[in-house]
Order: sequence, then C-alpha cells, then structure tokens
Amino acid sequence: MPETALDHSIVFAARHAVVEVHYHQCFQIVISLEDPFDSTIDGTDYSQLTGFLINQGISHSCKAQGTEALVYFVDADSYQGWQLRAVLNGKAFVRIEQLLTARELEDAAREYRLTRATPDLRATALTLMDKILPPPPDSLLRPVDTRLSTALAYIDANIDSPLALEDLAAQVFLSTERLRHLFASETGIPFSQYVLWRRMKGVLSQVVEDGASMATAAIQHGFTDQAHFTRLFKRTFGVSAKQLLKNSRFVQFLSPAL
Repeated sequence: MPETALDHSIVFAARHAVVEVHYHQCFQIVISLEDPFDSTIDGTDYSQLTGFLINQGISHSCKAQGTEALVYFVDADSYQGWQLRAVLNGKAFVRIEQLLTARELEDAAREYRLTRATPDLRATALTLMDKILPPPPDSLLRPVDTRLSTALAYIDANIDSPLALEDLAAQVFLSTERLRHLFASETGIPFSQYVLWRRMKGVLSQVVEDGASMATAAIQHGFTDQAHFTRLFKRTFGVSAKQLLKNSRFVQFLSPAL
C-alpha cells in the first residue's frame, strides 16, 4: 500500500471534546467539521476558531462541546513535520484559514454530514492534509543521515527496554554530545521526547489496531506500568488515556486505522 501523510500521524474525529491544558513535541492540526470552538493557546484565549495548526511545545486547551473536529498529531521527524515547521516559521500557531480556503472547509464539512463512515472520513482527513501540504516529488524528499537511520532503527528494535543516549551513541560511533546535536537537528525533537512519542504511538497502535489491553501495551513499549503511561499520556494529550483510547461515538480513530 502506498505511503500517505496519515502514516506519520495520529488522526481521529472528536465529538463534543473538552481538552485540558497540555503540550507535546509533535505538530497538531485541528479542523472543525461543524461549529467554531474556543481555545486557550500559550496563555491567550481565542473564541470562534474554525481550526488551527499549533507548534511544538506550546501549551493549549480546547472547549469544543458543540462541534465535531478532525484532530491530527503529526510526527516532528516526518517530511510533513518539516513542512509544518516551515509553515509556522516560529509562530505559536496559525489559523486554519491560512492553510485551507473557505470552499475547502465547506466541502469537508458537507462530506462529513453526508457520511460518517470510517473509510470515507479517513479519505476526507487525507484529502485535507494533502491540500494543506501537497505530497512532495521524490526529488525533494529530505535525505536522512545514515547514522540517524541506524539510531532510529535501534530505538524501534529496543523500544521495550531502557534507552540511553550514551548507548545509542556507541551504536553509531559518535560522542554523546555529537549524537544529541545530530538527533535534534535531523528530527526536530530532543532524543528523550522522540523516544516518548514513539512509545506513545506504539501503545496507541497496539490498543486501537490489535485490541491489546492498555497495561500490556504500556509495558511492552517501555513504560514502567500503566500508571506511568497514563500520567504522561494526560500531559501529552490533555485527556485521559481511557477517554481517548475507548473508540466510541465521541472518538473515532482514523490513523492508526481500526
């Protein structure tokens, strides 16, 4: 199956969501499919938002009880992440109207009203992402340092074990400080935050796609126990893990797919 932008994202439809203050090291896009919503971003209140793209590490919360929205969490180290970083250009956030036209937003809302089936909604989410960031030609894909590729493969292979930057540096024959710099410059995210995000995504995939218990998935992805996972999850997503991972009429996962 051809790779899509959603393969580098966690994407779901959220209904009547209230999300507490949180922050994360990925990029987040929120697009309302019905009515505007209110949000607090980096300490400032905003009302009647249609959607936004928010930068890494920016604290924010949302009150969207009366609407339904598409929510994307995009990997910082993906090509899409690098594109979004360029779009933001250091700003805390940009409104969705700077990324999508009024017609594109209206079309997405209309498609959503016509059918809320998961395959169709996933297609809508992918179409909107492609409009925000058209897929680049192969000639423009960003080359990856081979030492980083080796380091990332090592992380994936040992995601259930303690991971130290010193051990990783030995794998690629670099000093710890050199690898720390390389990691941040190539992925756009510090080593420890990258590992945490990979573990979070792994737990999400195992619970949503495979039906594993949260406790089992958390331990298999390097968390001390379920309590450790749920505490970090709440800080990252602004909602409890149980609330988000319980696929229901309030949360419909699109990527990873059910």
